[in-house]
Amino acid sequence: GPPHKQRFLEYIGQSQKDGKSCGPILKYLADTVMKSSAFGRLLQSYSSLGMPRGHRGRVRRFRPGLDYTIAHFGILTKEPVLDATLCFVSGKGNQSLGTDADIDDDDDIWQSDDKGGFECYIAADDEGSEDDQEAPDEYDDDDDTKLLSVSASNNTLSLVYRDPGTMRFVKYLGVGAPSSRWDVSLEYELEVDDSDEDEAVVT
Repeated sequence: GPPHKQRFLEYIGQSQKDGKSCGPILKYLADTVMKSSAFGRLLQSYSSLGMPRGHRGRVRRFRPGLDYTIAHFGILTKEPVLDATLCFVSGKGNQSLGTDADIDDDDDIWQSDDKGGFECYIAADDEGSEDDQEAPDEYDDDDDTKLLSVSASNNTLSLVYRDPGTMRFVKYLGVGAPSSRWDVSLEYELEVDDSDEDEAVVT
């Protein structure tokens, strides 16, 4: 996309189970695992949402001192989606377990978010329009539009249910980050269970 909205590397080559670099291996993981019907059933079980009926996504690399995405109104979804992001960075990834046990220095840096690389979800401004395409990617704890922030963590799968009117971005990865951020980022369209909806209305 245009550099004022996003900048990162996307792997678009062939998938290889025994590839010699990250791109082919992550593409293989996306194609054979994350796009499979078995993974769809797993997502349904974990999320208690409908069975995924469609998906789209990318294999990405964010490099320190270079890469980011920007939240803008052009990426708003009209239907709710389930975001599944499998992230790989330096460190052990144990900070995602919610314990201080066996966390190394890189884990601490990623968890602090000081060097960026985290994914942030924000509510779109009701007054925004297509003519005002960009929303700032500045992270602000006092910003009441922020809904969720997901820190980069090694070998960690994050699941986020994204309502219409929600935007997301990956914060600029600072030059002092311990490593690049690689991820497989997919969003799934979900089946709507009308019976559940009717029951929810009645109760």
